[in-house]
Amino acid sequence: MTCARMNEFNKKFNTSFQIYNPKNRHFHPRDVHDELDWVFYLHNSHFCLIRRSQKSLGIQEIEDNYEQVWKTCRDDNAVTQVSPLKLNVLSSMSDDALFAWDCETYSEKDTRRAIPYACTLINLEKLRKMLNRINNLFPDLKSSDPLPEEFYDKLMNVVEIFVGTDCIDQMLKYLGQYDRKRLILISHNGSGFDNWIVLKNAKKLTHCPLKTPRGILSFPLSNPYTDEDLQKKWKRQKEIKGNYLQHINFTCSYQHESSSLAAWGNSSNLPANLRKVADVDIAKYTQDNWEELRHEWEPYAKRDTLCLGACLIKYNQVTKEVVNQNMSNNLTAPSLSLKGWYYLYHYDKEMVEAEWYKTTRMVAKHTEKENVEKVYSHTNPFIRNFIRRSIKGGRVSANRKSFETNKMDEICIVLKEYTELESNNIIDLFKEYSASTKDKTEVHSRLKKIECTKLMAFDANGLYASAMSDLDSEYPRADRFY
Repeated sequence: MTCARMNEFNKKFNTSFQIYNPKNRHFHPRDVHDELDWVFYLHNSHFCLIRRSQKSLGIQEIEDNYEQVWKTCRDDNAVTQVSPLKLNVLSSMSDDALFAWDCETYSEKDTRRAIPYACTLINLEKLRKMLNRINNLFPDLKSSDPLPEEFYDKLMNVVEIFVGTDCIDQMLKYLGQYDRKRLILISHNGSGFDNWIVLKNAKKLTHCPLKTPRGILSFPLSNPYTDEDLQKKWKRQKEIKGNYLQHINFTCSYQHESSSLAAWGNSSNLPANLRKVADVDIAKYTQDNWEELRHEWEPYAKRDTLCLGACLIKYNQVTKEVVNQNMSNNLTAPSLSLKGWYYLYHYDKEMVEAEWYKTTRMVAKHTEKENVEKVYSHTNPFIRNFIRRSIKGGRVSANRKSFETNKMDEICIVLKEYTELESNNIIDLFKEYSASTKDKTEVHSRLKKIECTKLMAFDANGLYASAMSDLDSEYPRADRFY
């Protein structure tokens, strides 16, 4: 709790508390709805209630009688405060339910509104199979070499394109024929642009979008154009409950990779003719000329979607192998990191035989580890909600254990050898590495060999900012995460 948060605290819980600062004898906030006899006084990083009319006496009593009873959250006194953190980390959608998509817009003359005139869409499973086929046919093809022209043309033909100011509806009608109850459509910077376009053009809001200061991270939608035969089929399936319309969720890959699509394609070592075309002036396509200039922007739009799809496939493959997660059930990179760490920390994975049609195949079996020290999370929903709103995001947690790793040092050693830069600053090394045009194949293979099972990024909030910063705090404290 800080002075800056008191107003929000008072609004949330309909109170009129103030914080008293003995140094300047001021109260914060200065304006309250009701004058109360009690105020907060901060002592040893903890807030104490004292009488407003007897501040000096109250402060003296606190200083004379203050005693720390306990310093950390123990199992016996945490029963009503916190509970073991539980996360569902074993479910992730396959590539056949994931799509990369993009939309092109022009600016309306009078209102300056962004009007969509084209949507491009590609299924990740279909794209992955075609890329694997190309790799099998051309095993000597380097990752940065362009694809053979005939296969590049086939990839371009796989991209679906919907043209017209009703292109969003056209795309939904196409997806309504697709035999999957749940689909996820991923765009790059969808939170700041594409998801807003869908929101503006949706006929009916069936679910509440997830809007944060980052933008619209998730926009779920029941597809009104779901095929009737598919609805009847899903109605007969007992495991599907609720309505029988197709469920589509529009998400954003920018929350996982915050670089531009062009930079992402380059860092992913995509074939040269699958990378984003960076020298196209999209602003020149207007309300008056977009139709006649279709021959210019259509290849560019399809290439963008191919680039995004290939980047998503690589990203999902790596995260699936390492932490059994992909972008389908994680809206942000910190969320994926938390679930990935939770999976590695709590579960063992082994391959076992399972029946598959008339034969057997090896599948992953996940078993929960025994004697693992639990990670705690606050149980009171009002505390969780207040912390989340006051500190703007992050999972509310109360942890007793610090999880650290020295893997970043190993990464630094590899990058120093590659860049020949005499620096231990990981940021400088990554900048030099990203800007370098030297072949990175050997570096990638060395980095892949580094076993990393610790949390690398996690956005978490503890109970109070002041209590978290004090090593002797009596409150459950959010430890450091690496």
